[in-house]
Amino acid sequence: MVGKNFKKISCGVLLFTALITFSFGGSLLDRVVASVNGEAILESDIKLGMLFYNSKNKDEILSRLVDVWLINQFAQGKGLAVQEELLDQSIIRIAQTNGMSLEDLQKELQSEGLTLKDLREFLRREIIFSQGIYAVLIKDINVSQVELALEKHRTGEVSVRRVVDVLTLEKRDGEKVLKTLERTRDFEEIARLLGLKPERLSVRKGELLDSLDEEVWKAKVGELVFAEDKDQIYLAKVVEVKEEYQGKSLEELREEILMQKLRDRKKELIENLKRRSFIKVVE
Repeated sequence: MVGKNFKKISCGVLLFTALITFSFGGSLLDRVVASVNGEAILESDIKLGMLFYNSKNKDEILSRLVDVWLINQFAQGKGLAVQEELLDQSIIRIAQTNGMSLEDLQKELQSEGLTLKDLREFLRREIIFSQGIYAVLIKDINVSQVELALEKHRTGEVSVRRVVDVLTLEKRDGEKVLKTLERTRDFEEIARLLGLKPERLSVRKGELLDSLDEEVWKAKVGELVFAEDKDQIYLAKVVEVKEEYQGKSLEELREEILMQKLRDRKKELIENLKRRSFIKVVE
């Protein structure tokens, strides 16, 4: 059956010029089942929809095809069209993916009362509906830095780090430290007077010695803090608080936001078109 074949179709959008021309006859099933602004949806379209969407629910397929027809009519008014080479390549790809020649594919379609021409026109509309319409809609859609930042925090893992400069002294130097602090509270001057070079660390909460960690994470940026353990004294200055993001790249997030906006805009467009259109279903 052709139904399983249609799930393997892969189509790009609006890129090529004519390559191969088919000359098979018209549809074998031509009963009108619905019309959209006077343009017919045929029984052959329903048949192809059943195969392409892998569904036997004719009502759902007809509802989808009405949307497809509406989007295509709108796109034609904007001058959007699928170039012939893309359709040729899509049909060839369907045949090759399933180990068929074009003649074999034609026979498969004929067994369902369809033709390659039916398939070609179905693909033309489907490409416009599923991808091509975005070329029109994207002109009015942007992704702001605020949206990107919110999505980054919503979907990714954000960890907070503190950058600290630390001086480590022996307990026996405690008196010297106190005298130095009486002269200045400037961290760089303290390090110079004590003859020490600060160690710069970038740490998450819990990565420092307990007593020092507690003070560092209570302090504001630029603030001097003190801590000690059994053998040593620690002086530290909080230099910076920064966030580290782990997750999708900003470009991936931008693409996801953009695609969701396009899908939403397309849905809104279909609803607006339905309100302004004449749609008739033939019992």
